[in-house]
Amino acid sequence: MLRRTNTGWVLPDAGVRAQEYLSSVEWSSESLHEIVLRRLGEDPDHLAVIDDRVRMTRSALYSEALRLGSALVGRGLAPGSVVSFQLPNWHEACVIGLASALYGFVLNPLLPMYREHELSFILSQCRCDALFIPSSFRNTDFEALIARVDFETKREDRIFRVRSGREDVPTFEALLSEGDDIVDPPAVNNADVKIVIYTSGSTGRPKGVLHSHHTLHAFVQEGAGFWGINGADRLFVPSPVGHVGGSIYAFEMPWFAGATAILADTWDAEQAVDVIEAEGATFFAGATPFLQGLLDAASTRGSHLPTLRRFVCGGASVPVSLIARAQDHFGNAVISRAYGSSEVPIICPGISTRNDAIFGQTTDGEIRADVMIAGPDGRPVDPGESGEILARSSRMFLGYIDTDDEAGQFTADGYFAMGDVGRRIDGRFLEITGRKKEIIIRHGENISPREIENALLAHEAISTVAVVGVPDPRTGERAVAFVALKPEKVFSMEAMRSFLSDFGMARQKFPEELHIMDRLPTNSIGKILKEQLKASLVQPARPGSGEASQ
Repeated sequence: MLRRTNTGWVLPDAGVRAQEYLSSVEWSSESLHEIVLRRLGEDPDHLAVIDDRVRMTRSALYSEALRLGSALVGRGLAPGSVVSFQLPNWHEACVIGLASALYGFVLNPLLPMYREHELSFILSQCRCDALFIPSSFRNTDFEALIARVDFETKREDRIFRVRSGREDVPTFEALLSEGDDIVDPPAVNNADVKIVIYTSGSTGRPKGVLHSHHTLHAFVQEGAGFWGINGADRLFVPSPVGHVGGSIYAFEMPWFAGATAILADTWDAEQAVDVIEAEGATFFAGATPFLQGLLDAASTRGSHLPTLRRFVCGGASVPVSLIARAQDHFGNAVISRAYGSSEVPIICPGISTRNDAIFGQTTDGEIRADVMIAGPDGRPVDPGESGEILARSSRMFLGYIDTDDEAGQFTADGYFAMGDVGRRIDGRFLEITGRKKEIIIRHGENISPREIENALLAHEAISTVAVVGVPDPRTGERAVAFVALKPEKVFSMEAMRSFLSDFGMARQKFPEELHIMDRLPTNSIGKILKEQLKASLVQPARPGSGEASQ
């Protein structure tokens, strides 16, 4: 387990493979504070953040971050202390993020969907020193929720309500007033841990992903450079700031790239079109449901969102047809898939220009990291062949907070096993063909769920699809397809078999069951919850069964 000392965080010897590789990287010596001061010198009145309540300039954001950081120091926090927040996409989260970075606190973003089970584990494991929550949001009483959560370092005087209006409990607003006597931010070592962000774990519990100031800054700089983000850009951010994707655009891009972040605390496609048009948003990154919803709403409206110049689509399976239709409809925008993870972000940030549009549709983007496609023996496969994706880069994480989670994740030379299967296309693009752990082994043959999903997504009736493997007494495993249909469309087992046959897919890859649902369960960033779908299959199918269900 990662240790905390009086002077910061120390990784034990067991978790050094990533750091051994990262130690060879030539880092920028510029600190975030220096970057902030440079931006303030350029234009202190430039808008940094817009949300439902405020339009906050760089100067205002910096001033509030100094007051908040000073107040937290006054409450006993020091470099290395963990500041957790479970907030919607509100400007207050940006203040907390900047204050934590300036004063050397370790930021711990939490998704609003987390409940007692996840929160108890995460806040205990990272030893939370201060916590910010909304009093309530979207019918959830977060004060009552946190009252039910127990963790060793819990202190009622360090649980701060945001937008509460109460005077009998600690609040964000009252805390700001305690910071009128500004404490100068300390010199922060860029090699120190900056953020611990949790991601789904194959062990059934979340994994705490550690990034330093160095690695997170490298992430932001790679993204801003590849996408060409600068001070003229306005980034529309409906992806949760409790996730690494949302936090990067909301917290970091206003300083590293000089852009403006437009926060949306709920997702409504029609409202998104309104905001993008009114604010002149230029950039949008999000999962498949965001792009699908935006395209549908804009098409209905007859709007082509002319200011939008890039949409980066990641997460769940992205239909080729969706990218193609979006490229056609949003004529000024580069639309593409992207690939990465919390551990190794933006391995493939997409495509550079519309000249590569076909690769934006058919691949997961241009490779911008050190990627090896490995065979079963761990050696690189021949060009164009599929294999396990191993990756390393300057933006790779330091390791997990619990180093036991690193077992089998790193090669001896510092590559991280992504858990995905893929191949190079045209030498410089990457196509993800499946998840290594999701591979279905049927009659001893490997079947890729992603391959089947991509094929079914080409059917005119299907909106979303997930294919999972479940135990079968006859075949070892069987493939089960879950689909949600477009309005007024119908689908059946017979239609599926006929379509896949016409598609040219081998019959042994056909799903043996089909379940038609109103919608597939997803998390807050649009990732389909396949484990939940598997759990719904409580009764094993009889050999030879395969009827569609509603």
